[in-house]
Amino acid sequence: MHPTTAIPRSLCAVLTLIALTSCSSPAEENLNAIATGVDGEVGEVEVRSLLVVASEEGQPARFLGTLVNPGGEAVDVVLADDDDSVTVSVPAEGQTPFDTIETVLASADGRPGSRVPITIEVMGESEELSVPVLDGTLEQYEPYLPDAA
Repeated sequence: MHPTTAIPRSLCAVLTLIALTSCSSPAEENLNAIATGVDGEVGEVEVRSLLVVASEEGQPARFLGTLVNPGGEAVDVVLADDDDSVTVSVPAEGQTPFDTIETVLASADGRPGSRVPITIEVMGESEELSVPVLDGTLEQYEPYLPDAA
């Protein structure tokens, strides 16, 4: 092998190896987060793709996402921000989808595009999630905007 071609060939091999190893699949936790909302778990209740939809800060904010209860008994779940809370019941071995069960806070604590802390409580256990606030800019969320108070 000629010395002047050995370096470019070995460099090419190293670059190929780097390119191939950087094409690895994403971490498993990212595979489940395909929606805009956040996921979490409080006690036995799974929180999936939770977000709030509001036209602007201070206006009513509707939850979207799903609460899943794999347990054998129905549970009440409290969702709260700094100044408001709502309670929903999740059936045993069932779910509560917020796209069909309208659940609204009186006012959004953040403007669309921000994240707001939402505390979720189930049977004395609680978890705070940083939940995105969206508006009707993306047309798939427009039908879920609650009416202004």
